[in-house]
Amino acid sequence: MAVNVEARRAVLPSLGWLAGYGDLLRTLVRREVRVRYKGSALGLLWSLVYPLAMMAVYTLVFSVLWKSAGDIPHYPLFVLAGLAVWGFFQSAVQLGTGSLIANADLIKKVWFPRELLVTAVVLAQTLSIGVILVVLIPLDLVIVPRTARTMALAVPILAALLCLALGFAWITATANVFFRDVEHLLAVLFLPWFFLTPVLYSLSLLPAAVQHPWLIHLLRYGNPVTPYVEGLRAVTLEVVVPGATLLVYIFLVGPVLALIGLWVMQRYEDRLAIEL
Repeated sequence: MAVNVEARRAVLPSLGWLAGYGDLLRTLVRREVRVRYKGSALGLLWSLVYPLAMMAVYTLVFSVLWKSAGDIPHYPLFVLAGLAVWGFFQSAVQLGTGSLIANADLIKKVWFPRELLVTAVVLAQTLSIGVILVVLIPLDLVIVPRTARTMALAVPILAALLCLALGFAWITATANVFFRDVEHLLAVLFLPWFFLTPVLYSLSLLPAAVQHPWLIHLLRYGNPVTPYVEGLRAVTLEVVVPGATLLVYIFLVGPVLALIGLWVMQRYEDRLAIEL
């Protein structure tokens, strides 16, 4: 098996050689979608029901009862945009992390690029964020018509977000094969990670923004999800192009992490079947 893998890599470079497995990737994505929504009456609509319900709850608590979001215009859409990014990232990484172990029997029986299993899980989650955007974007255009000027920038930002999720998922899925606690550790980390991500609030409006600007910078750039949340909001709701620093972060960190994640998975690919 090791000889076969190395021979393939000698002919085809890191990302390019996956192109020959397009049919297999599409099959795996369709399988992921069917398995996830099998027997469900609403199917993909569940991807919209949950974030809409959370948007309503958070709006009631923070905007109506607590009144801590009074300075944030169109707060329900503000939250929905944040939930779109966070929900996709969390589900993609969490489900992708366990995908190799879940497909252990398949990995042991036949050789194919193992990264395809993780990729299929992550790509399947794009349907969920797509359903949310189908609702969010028209609402943005109706409520804030000027967003038509910047809305197109959402496409490259979301593409970079996909790279970020793939990178994380490839790394954590590989680590999870060797250390089975990784999957459980992620489940614990995602809750505090959610509250450290400005899904429900704006970093610039926090009381500490003036007294402790270094802390705001840490929360913004130390959390890899934050720039994507703020970037999507900027172009779909605030009618502004993100600043140069944020744009560089968005279009550099995601793709670079994807390359690192792919390298990690391919580096340990020969040992996966043995460990499983």
